[in-house]
Amino acid sequence: MMMDLPNIPRLYTALSEWLACLLFLLPFLKKRNKVHVNTELILFGLGQIFLQYLVSTWSLAFWIPGMLLNIAWMFGMLFTTGKLSLRESFYLTAKAFIVAEFTAAFSWQLYYLLFWKPGQSFSVLSILFVLIVYAILFGVFYLLEQKLGRGKPLELRRKDAVISMLTATIVFITSNIGFGLATTSHPFGDSFSLFFIRTLVNLTGICILYIQETQRYEYFLKKELVAVNHLFEQQYDQYIRYKESSSAIQQKTHDLKHQINALRFESDQTARKKYLDEMSETIAKFEASISTGNAILDTILTQKNAYCLSHGITFSCLVDGKLLAFMDTMDICSLFGNALDNAIEAVMQQLEQEKRLMKLNVMQSEQFLVIRIDNYSTSELTFHEGMPKTTKVNQDAHGYGLKSIAYIANKYHGVMTIDHKENWFTLKILMPLPKK
Repeated sequence: MMMDLPNIPRLYTALSEWLACLLFLLPFLKKRNKVHVNTELILFGLGQIFLQYLVSTWSLAFWIPGMLLNIAWMFGMLFTTGKLSLRESFYLTAKAFIVAEFTAAFSWQLYYLLFWKPGQSFSVLSILFVLIVYAILFGVFYLLEQKLGRGKPLELRRKDAVISMLTATIVFITSNIGFGLATTSHPFGDSFSLFFIRTLVNLTGICILYIQETQRYEYFLKKELVAVNHLFEQQYDQYIRYKESSSAIQQKTHDLKHQINALRFESDQTARKKYLDEMSETIAKFEASISTGNAILDTILTQKNAYCLSHGITFSCLVDGKLLAFMDTMDICSLFGNALDNAIEAVMQQLEQEKRLMKLNVMQSEQFLVIRIDNYSTSELTFHEGMPKTTKVNQDAHGYGLKSIAYIANKYHGVMTIDHKENWFTLKILMPLPKK
């Protein structure tokens, strides 16, 4: 015979489910209206309690449909209040359900071991004890989420959501199969043993989900690192080509003297016109030349300015290149190459040339290096975690330029900020200057 250990009170189960959903919703609620959010959270919490008490009146034959109804309510809370995608909602529902099951089972089992008396269900002591244990456990889960650096799921693939749902299903069946067999002639054991198995299996399920999430996190980090390194190499290769081009221009200036002498004695008008066109092209490239005091930056800015001149872009810059002496060559190439490429791409969307405006400032403010790139932009931008979301179809292939800039800023103990106001897109990098 099984010991007469009561089931977890419905109120405690509902509270655990609601708190688990709230735990994983927190990162998504920062920019939402607090009044609307609080109203939705209260309504979903009351609804969770109502559903738990409603299904408690159903017969054992409807136990599974009752559980599915409560899980669906958790899904609705995550999807509606968090404004999540279906994929994110399914993933977080699975995660929240297992966490809720573990928390409710562990706290009730602990209460039973320490304070429970036969015939007792609700008491002030049980309520206080459960609330304290819930606060501790959910506090641990919150710190775990923060420590892992993932306030929300990463870019989820479809299979990630499917695997999480299958994991939750297997964990639920395994942890509760003993209760289903309790009324048969083949019980697993007494109620305490069943509760212990349930708690242990739920804890195992949590570990499995976090291991899966850690593996996915490492996969995306590796993918992002490869993409950023590829951008570094691209910008550095581009700098080498620019440098070679600059050397060729210097050679052209030497040739100008010979062309001028040839013009003095050339009587063929076609040949004279050819010489003049070549001279004009060389002079135009000289007009694009920018001198900042940093040879690496000079090469990059000169080539970008040449592109701007040939495409009707007004590019103004006020740069003290000597301030960049502490930065690596590849970092300078990647930072300015990516930032200016993004700005050029943005202003080229303007059909009217007078709106193709770009500004670059590199200056010192107290003990900080300030790099600021402004470009005119009439596009409607959507920001996600401080980064503008790309409007391109192939989103996986874009966005790493800004990430590489942020990486460089962080490398030198600085920060990158982005702003978009009154049709001006502003990228600002702030870095502490090394002490002399």
